[in-house]
Amino acid sequence: MFSEIAEIKSIREQKSKLSEREKELTEPTLTDLDMIGTLYGWFQEIISQKEMFRVGNVTQRKKFIFIILFLYSPSTLAGGKMKNGLRNKLGEVLGINAQTAISDNRNSLVFSYQLYKYFRQDVDFIYMEMMKKAGLKK
Repeated sequence: MFSEIAEIKSIREQKSKLSEREKELTEPTLTDLDMIGTLYGWFQEIISQKEMFRVGNVTQRKKFIFIILFLYSPSTLAGGKMKNGLRNKLGEVLGINAQTAISDNRNSLVFSYQLYKYFRQDVDFIYMEMMKKAGLKK
């Protein structure tokens, strides 16, 4: 009966640790939305140097959106809300007027990353190259 008190205490400690870890994982790597244009330039440069990437198709746009969400709003990829202003900036940089296109792409990104080997490999490669250009390690 009184052992429940110890269990409650243990649960609260676990919740606290999980909350702290979630906070660490959802902390964005980048916050300056104005840098997204530069990142898109780097993205285009990286994919243009590899024959395996076709510039301008929807899959490439999804790869870019995935990387930007990971850098600016990682919780979005886990079902959380997108950082304020990010959807507008992505639409502006990508030339997408309908912001629902950003949201529609977002919904399938994690699925594509987990399920499709080549999508995952491309995203990982492009991400690492972009991080090198930005002088960041992650």
